[in-house]
Amino acid sequence: MQSSTSARLFRGGKCWACACALWLVVAGAQGADLSASDQDQRRARGLDALQAIVGTQDAEATAALAARLERENGALGSFAIDFVMGEIWSREQLSRRDRNLVVLAILGAIHQTNQLAYYVPGGIHNGLTPEEIREIFIHLSGYAGFPRALDAMAEANRLLAELGHPVPAEGLPPAQRLTGAERRQRSIEVMARLSGKDSDDAARLLEGIAGNLGPLAGAGVDFAFGEIWARPQLSRRDRSLLVVSVLAALGRGEELDIHVPAALRHGVTKTELEEVMLTVFAYAGAPLAVEGIRKVIEHTGGGGTNE
Repeated sequence: MQSSTSARLFRGGKCWACACALWLVVAGAQGADLSASDQDQRRARGLDALQAIVGTQDAEATAALAARLERENGALGSFAIDFVMGEIWSREQLSRRDRNLVVLAILGAIHQTNQLAYYVPGGIHNGLTPEEIREIFIHLSGYAGFPRALDAMAEANRLLAELGHPVPAEGLPPAQRLTGAERRQRSIEVMARLSGKDSDDAARLLEGIAGNLGPLAGAGVDFAFGEIWARPQLSRRDRSLLVVSVLAALGRGEELDIHVPAALRHGVTKTELEEVMLTVFAYAGAPLAVEGIRKVIEHTGGGGTNE
């Protein structure tokens, strides 16, 4: 994040309160356990979460992997196990399946395809299907661009093949062929659910958006809403989790003003949105997470509690 943005985030009591709220979300669910055994508890939770991602029942193998991470990365490896796994992944406020979806979306958005080697298998082990994993990167194309989406899809296909889910010999199914009228009708239906308006109001809203986008109108309205969002391979709730994660990881606060309320309409809870921002903290950094939690608080009211 640019220095001017960071200065804005941490200037004044309100932004500092957002940072504190993000920390309180972490501390609240873990309790006030400051005993000498706290480190051991975090390590145990971290190993449990890591074991689920790796997909093994072999606790010794998981401990050996954790030891290798520490040996090769020092304190960074310790923090990856005890904080990322032990304090974030161990939380129950967001299912492991959904958190894995969030992480895959973030990694694709910030072009960290090397880390997919952990989280594509983790997605399968945590309950995502191969079709859902591929669909994450299809949706990513509209929010982080085709180069990142294609790179992530290529790596996901390689990893899925290793897991026994290769691209079929006849290839993956192409997109449905739609007329312009069909795309627009689907975009109206998507916008109606995103905005909470009826179809007529949604159609007028789309026309207004298109009128302000110039040559981007077809991409922003008919492609993103009429084709990507309307696909059935992920639920609307999943797509909202994905989009909020990507926008937060890319620092797109103005777009979060649209998609945080939309996520709530699609069934994502305030607590789950807070969990998304905690995950952003670990995978994209604290400044972006603070910006994201600020938007969640603005649109849900109150502070960072698990109500």
